[in-house]
Amino acid sequence: MRMIGELPKGVDPRVLEDHLLGLGMKSRIDRRPDGGSVVWIINEDHVDRARGELQAYLAAPDDPRFRSSAPKASEARKAEARRDREFRKNYREAGDLWGAPTFRHRPVTVLTVAIAVVVYLLQQTEYEPQVVYWLGFFDWRNGFPDDRPRLGLTDVLNGQVWRLLTPAFLHFSPLHILFNCWWVMILGTAIERLRGSWKLLLMIVGAAALSNLVEYEYMERLHAAPTEVTRFYTFGGLSGVNYALFGYVWMMGELHPEEGLRIDSRNTVLLLGWLVLCFTGALGPIANAAHLGGLAVGMALGWMKY
Repeated sequence: MRMIGELPKGVDPRVLEDHLLGLGMKSRIDRRPDGGSVVWIINEDHVDRARGELQAYLAAPDDPRFRSSAPKASEARKAEARRDREFRKNYREAGDLWGAPTFRHRPVTVLTVAIAVVVYLLQQTEYEPQVVYWLGFFDWRNGFPDDRPRLGLTDVLNGQVWRLLTPAFLHFSPLHILFNCWWVMILGTAIERLRGSWKLLLMIVGAAALSNLVEYEYMERLHAAPTEVTRFYTFGGLSGVNYALFGYVWMMGELHPEEGLRIDSRNTVLLLGWLVLCFTGALGPIANAAHLGGLAVGMALGWMKY
């Protein structure tokens, strides 16, 4: 916000304020004790043009063109009030994550977490090998270890298309599943209650499939290249989906704030910092390509206002 000038006593500042607003330039008027006014322009990109309009108004305050802007200014204020009401309604819903913790309000979010928990519990039993065989990106029982990367799409192309999605429900430690389910509940609830269950469902399925494909392609190329990584490991988890949800909410908040979806800067730094930390290798084998793939998908959807 910048001051662009002053109006003397006796010159109506409201006429200038309406005129500027009718031209798409928001301003603020501060009254002085002597009866004059100080004029501020909100957007600094409008300073030069607004200053020119101010000078023109001072030179001819009775010019009809200045008063003719009143209807446009009134419509602009009404439109802004409508946007503000919509934003406040949406923002309350997005922030009230636990205000209505019923299945009816967020079925896709609850089902996603429930499936992940059930799969993880099965992984802690004697059935773990079968669970990993059937839910992994491919059945790694077939072939020697060095051949496993090349088998990646064989099962999918033979009709086992669920393998594009199901690796997202495999988790390999308590921290892994707790972290992922926590973020699904936070981000998924906000998206589902504001954008709808079907949109969230399609986002989860699409992000899971694409992030898994990206991770497989990355691992296949890494395996074939000269590297210290000499074996292909089974990957899984909802992290790719979570980074898609994060990217979506992040971009919606930045580009379409009126929709009420946003994530605060602290959590943005946390998730981006975690992404970088995973790339250092300090946390062991991590599906980093899936994280990046999910983030790219989510940011693209947010940019498109999906």
